[in-house]
Amino acid sequence: MFTIRDFARLGRVSVRMLRHYDNIGLLRPVAADARSGYRYYTADQLRRLNRVIALKDLGLTLAQVQLVLDDVLDAAELTAMAASYETADIGRAIRPLYPELLRRLAVAEVSLSGPSLAYYEPAGDGEKIVVHAGLEVAVSPDRARDFAVVDLPAVPAAATAIHRGPMDEVAGTLQLLAQWIEENGWRAEGYARELYVEYCADDPAAGVTELQQPVTRA
Repeated sequence: MFTIRDFARLGRVSVRMLRHYDNIGLLRPVAADARSGYRYYTADQLRRLNRVIALKDLGLTLAQVQLVLDDVLDAAELTAMAASYETADIGRAIRPLYPELLRRLAVAEVSLSGPSLAYYEPAGDGEKIVVHAGLEVAVSPDRARDFAVVDLPAVPAAATAIHRGPMDEVAGTLQLLAQWIEENGWRAEGYARELYVEYCADDPAAGVTELQQPVTRA
């Protein structure tokens, strides 16, 4: 099982949001410690969480999402409801950063030595994250540049999976990765890194991404 914080990271939602879903009965944890109140979730529950997110992105309210997930609405009613909303753009926020990074590297005459990547760090109270977009380069740090050259911290162990296709559809691959972690006695730690083996801005369906989830023994 996953703690609420680890489950939130795997599902890419906030802990506050999961608590809200629990309070309204939309997504209950499978277990809760009576003394500490800690909530615990399983990898299988990512499927329901992903459906919640997808339906919200269609513009449905949480009350309507509840009706859909509980099979209160039939297919025709759902189709009519979805048609009345404008589909949200859920493209990843880091994509526009790469052209600017490439421009800065070119100006500084720094050549690339590997694929691009994204990694995440908690910020503030833990409900927000800082998204880092980076490119592998063969150059030493220099404060005179208008970009930072850093060494990513080593990860002792990671569970990895290859995702093929657009990153808007990564939820299913993350769910499979979470199931493997749970079934093999590991525990997820922090956020998964995304290594863009094949980054295809013009054809996201052709993209190949390696998800690297840091883990420790449960």
